[in-house]
Amino acid sequence: MSRPYYNYDRVCSYNAAYNFIVGARGLGKTYGAEVRAVKDYIKNGHQFIYLRRYKNELQKSKATFFTAFAHLFPDWDFKIQGFEALIAPRATRDEKKREWVPMGYFISLSTTQAEKSVSFNNVHTIIFDEFIIEKGNIHYLPDESTVFNNFYSTVDRYNDRVKVFFLANSVSIMNPYFLAFDVVPDREWITRGDGFMVCHFPNSEAFASSVFETRFGKFIKNTEYADYAVGNAFGDNHENLLDRKDYKAKYQYSLECSTGTFSVWYSGFENKYYVQAKRPKAERLFTLLAHKMSDDKTYITFNDRVLSALRTAFNHGRVTFDAPTTRNTFTEIFKR
Repeated sequence: MSRPYYNYDRVCSYNAAYNFIVGARGLGKTYGAEVRAVKDYIKNGHQFIYLRRYKNELQKSKATFFTAFAHLFPDWDFKIQGFEALIAPRATRDEKKREWVPMGYFISLSTTQAEKSVSFNNVHTIIFDEFIIEKGNIHYLPDESTVFNNFYSTVDRYNDRVKVFFLANSVSIMNPYFLAFDVVPDREWITRGDGFMVCHFPNSEAFASSVFETRFGKFIKNTEYADYAVGNAFGDNHENLLDRKDYKAKYQYSLECSTGTFSVWYSGFENKYYVQAKRPKAERLFTLLAHKMSDDKTYITFNDRVLSALRTAFNHGRVTFDAPTTRNTFTEIFKR
């Protein structure tokens, strides 16, 4: 049974540099991006970079990179040599005269520091596949959004030439990119940075219908797994522990952690804490990051009495939050 695949026409019409496509598992996001990149090389000679976070992920992906779509290009042959994607016209009688040329590069984000002296003047596309981590043993890089911005700058060299396609399944809103770029998936299309970035969270009814016609689709229909895998529902984007701050609540302090800085308020009337992304102009500022300590910012550890009191209140259901991202950030703090 053939199913519809993701169409890149509309997202590309925004002419954004950073293009986030986060949708159902199996929607064809990667397939569509790879086919688009190959077509761009054949037509315009523009190269691409296929990016993963770690080299071991890259090794697995590049081995089968052309498998799904090679048949779409009957006049061309493809092969992988080291960390390059090579292309050549379909073999003729004289194989020795056929020239294989680099069409794309396979790079891991964790090693991009070594790419600073490399020239990518002909690269027009970066495909960052599975930029949101699924549950497992791998972790995001420290300050990852900055690491990526540095890599983008290395490739583009301030020429406004390179488009990035950030691709992922709808796993978690708690990822370095949504946090750094203030993205909350509360609607299908979101733009940021005066059009520099566009996010698409596709709600593909045609795709879902085709999935639910399969035996597995019928098996998972009307389950939480189907909401996540087919319906594009983020597992951590729910309404639990969200509440509007009591107007009588008094500001206590602001807390800086690796994912942002948030204000903490307390209502004696309700005996309840409120954690907010919005911060007052005058702050009492604490930080969990030793390197961010300064004259106006006090360093505290996870065992400090300030956090211990907040943790106790949380364990008794007396802490609420203004948004899922705020709640998810602090839930991670409380797990330590």
